[in-house]
Amino acid sequence: MSKWLIVSDVVQLLHVPEATIYRWIRQGDIPCVVRRGKYYFNQSTLVSWAKTKHIHLEEHSRRLRKNKAQVLDSQFPLIEAIQAGKAYHSVPSASIEILFQAIASQLDLPHTITDSLSDKLLQREKLTSTGIGNGIAIPHSKTPVGNQITQSLVGTFFLEKPLDFKAPDGLPVFVVFALISLDSFHHLQLLSQLARILSQSDINDFLRNEPTLENLVEHFKKTLAQTA
Repeated sequence: MSKWLIVSDVVQLLHVPEATIYRWIRQGDIPCVVRRGKYYFNQSTLVSWAKTKHIHLEEHSRRLRKNKAQVLDSQFPLIEAIQAGKAYHSVPSASIEILFQAIASQLDLPHTITDSLSDKLLQREKLTSTGIGNGIAIPHSKTPVGNQITQSLVGTFFLEKPLDFKAPDGLPVFVVFALISLDSFHHLQLLSQLARILSQSDINDFLRNEPTLENLVEHFKKTLAQTA
């Protein structure tokens, strides 16, 4: 059965301004029918017409998906922070001190931060555990680093072996999300979005498979979009 589209659908399909669609209609240059003052387009006919006009629908679809992805990234700063922080596997974890030293050395940060980061993470950990349960921890310093960086980042570290963080549930940690924030606002924003993801029932199994950064970002984007 043929699918009928309205003007807004055609705008999305062809990725052209609505004004262009109406200009084509006035010029009789695009196949459509008028019903009760509204314009309708047969999808299969429109696709064939687009090919004759050398309008590449797949190219437009890719561009549209890219634009939507950019909008999603800006809506959820955690995605940008995860991408900036990257993902690391088989991270040395014989002790919390060794783990925090590895985190400081592997994150792409200015030396002014790297040199003291492991100590700051350890100082914060001594106040209370950053282990949140289910084998996950979110280490961070007591205060944001401010203008020493241009954007917040979250590094994902899969530990070489589980490490006791004295988490509330007593389970050893196998993955940490090291949070380096610009300021308190971004810190709370990133924590909130992380909490939404880490509260999902399937997240533990997903993380235990030690996904790549690409798969991690894809999964996080999907989860944030579904829980928005």
